[in-house]
Amino acid sequence: MPNKIDYTNKYKCRVLVCWVKHKNKFLLLKRSDKVLAYKNMWSSLAGFLDDEKSLEEKVKEELQEEIGISEKNIIKIIPGKTYEMIDEKINRKWITHPVLCEVNTDQVRLDWEHTGYKWVTEGEFDNFEIVPNSLKAFEILVRR
Repeated sequence: MPNKIDYTNKYKCRVLVCWVKHKNKFLLLKRSDKVLAYKNMWSSLAGFLDDEKSLEEKVKEELQEEIGISEKNIIKIIPGKTYEMIDEKINRKWITHPVLCEVNTDQVRLDWEHTGYKWVTEGEFDNFEIVPNSLKAFEILVRR
């Protein structure tokens, strides 16, 4: 098994922020109170880039583990431009790799990291308290 980086107490963290799209809707996930940051907020799919897997491999892994969507349901994976975002409230610098992933299913199976989900249009975002880095990734990926 490859070495993993433990980002628990690190200031600078490499992360994947993946917006999952089905038809004209985007998946919002309600973060549980068991996650490291942004407890009980809404976000896109996200995870630490803490091993040597490629970005595409990590997207597939996170889709399967966190929301139960398998590789066969992926239509396409579109990476965006990597950027840095500092969140002074939690003293973190996110080195963010944004990805848009189109899928052919709206069936989701949550793991412990999330307590709920909704498929929404961009116009519905204002109804949710969304993690700032998820919103920034959306800007880069969708509103180019």
